[in-house]
Amino acid sequence: MSKDVFKECPACGHIWPTMEIFLNDPELRMAGYQAHFEDLTGGLFIFTHMHEGCGTSLGIPVREFLSLSKNPILSARGVQPSSDCPGLCVREGCLDSCPQKCECNWVREILLKIKNWPSPTAA
Repeated sequence: MSKDVFKECPACGHIWPTMEIFLNDPELRMAGYQAHFEDLTGGLFIFTHMHEGCGTSLGIPVREFLSLSKNPILSARGVQPSSDCPGLCVREGCLDSCPQKCECNWVREILLKIKNWPSPTAA
């Protein structure tokens, strides 16, 4: 893949030249997140490409979206659960903002930004 391409659909060949164009594409749906516990930036955000029934799943490493986060990346091994943790990261489908500063906080911030990404058709 060319250095000038953010992502290319392996099934239909559709090209997104930038992350912004990718996130603004109304034919993409966030399908999930796959954690990588050895390398937190190596986890994958999973998207489904809905263009003309393509239906392909696209896994993009979290590191490709790091520019969307202001929070530091903390080591999963260095953070211990505490009594003041609301446990939002283990609630399926819950993307509420979390006040905790843990290894999950920065990836949650990115997920929220992707979910609420402004689109050209947004009012």
